[in-house]
Amino acid sequence: MAPEQRYDTTSIVLHWLVALLVAALWVGGETIGWFAPGALRGDVRSLHIVLGTLLGMIGGIRVAWRLSFGSPVAPMDSGLMGAAAKLTHQGLYALLAMMVILGMEVLWASGDSAFNTLSLDPLSVADQALTGKLQHWHGLIGWAIVITVGLHVAAVLFHQILLRDGLMRRMLPR
Repeated sequence: MAPEQRYDTTSIVLHWLVALLVAALWVGGETIGWFAPGALRGDVRSLHIVLGTLLGMIGGIRVAWRLSFGSPVAPMDSGLMGAAAKLTHQGLYALLAMMVILGMEVLWASGDSAFNTLSLDPLSVADQALTGKLQHWHGLIGWAIVITVGLHVAAVLFHQILLRDGLMRRMLPR
């Protein structure tokens, strides 16, 4: 594959870091409730908070890199498939940004802390219902991300298996 058809190394590394963080955060978010209330559950929540913060930072770096230095790769698809790819990517960026922002709002509203440091004072008792609403939306967006990632993976597999056009190699390490 010609170099102009591949993403640059930084874009590839950032892509896979975001993918790993999204997977770890989703698994963590879905399994926190499996742990009995106490220190271990608090540590799992803290890890989720730290990884979510890291996702926000790496995601921001990825977007900044893409807009500034990342080598743009010409789309492989034109027409409807190209538009669907663009919409999926932009939707995923938007969902990830909303997820990180809502996660920070949940942290603020609940007065939670990460590993018993950087504690925030919770909202008043009258406003605690807000925490539940924010957590609900945080979870819904998590599922929307899973569905969007599933569509992304399905499209990559479609290109790899049926079209055999080498699309997947553009984002794989050399």
